[in-house]
Amino acid sequence: MEGSGPDGPVPPSARVSRPPPLLSAPVPSFDPVVDAYEAARPAYPDGVFDLLGPLSGLRVLEGGAGTGLATRPLRARGAEVVAVDIGEQMLRRNRPPCVVADAARGPFRGGWADLVCFGQAWHWLDHTIASAEMARALRDGGRWAAWWSHPRADGEPWAEAYWSLIESMTGAHRSQRDTNWGATIDTALFTEPVFAAVPWVREMSIDTWLTHERSLSYVGLSPDRDRILDRIEAIIRDAFGDGPARVPYETWIWTARKR
Repeated sequence: MEGSGPDGPVPPSARVSRPPPLLSAPVPSFDPVVDAYEAARPAYPDGVFDLLGPLSGLRVLEGGAGTGLATRPLRARGAEVVAVDIGEQMLRRNRPPCVVADAARGPFRGGWADLVCFGQAWHWLDHTIASAEMARALRDGGRWAAWWSHPRADGEPWAEAYWSLIESMTGAHRSQRDTNWGATIDTALFTEPVFAAVPWVREMSIDTWLTHERSLSYVGLSPDRDRILDRIEAIIRDAFGDGPARVPYETWIWTARKR
């Protein structure tokens, strides 16, 4: 229903007076792997939110918000966040206000948001349509941000074995980590995106690592999931024993301002 989510109402200031037109095809839902997602997806480093600047009092539209990995730190810094995701079960692990929707369909009043952001989610959208919808949702001078976290242990024997396995058994490829997502925002509507990388180290148990793998769309939703997971487990246990494992990560973030 317009103006409501699975757990609570959307702020009246954010609602539109009528449903928006259907703008894009539905994006995939992570509802089938929600338990693994909530249990094992890593939090984003503080440096990501530092790069967004002061957030207190800002109206934030978060697309692909899922279970709240970015929602929680945004709200902790004082932002008024409306969490949007195509997965109802994902949003039930978040906190209201939430809206079950494709973010590119934008059930929000034009000019409502100070910031629109996407943690590990912008790639699922039609970028031409989503750029226009985000520009519509933002106030003049408002900002767009999108970021992705990936392990960066290239050259380590276990990482090379892992990626060889993933590339041979799924549709994923390690080069996808290096996509210039800033090139997907419409610069007729937004300023040239600014890029930054935030390095960090993730420490986790082997069981947490394997649960994280189940949460990845190209593993957890694969018909060969169990076979892939068995081979991943063999690789990481050979490298790290019973753990814990310390894995270098980087979060890449792009930001741009509405023209």
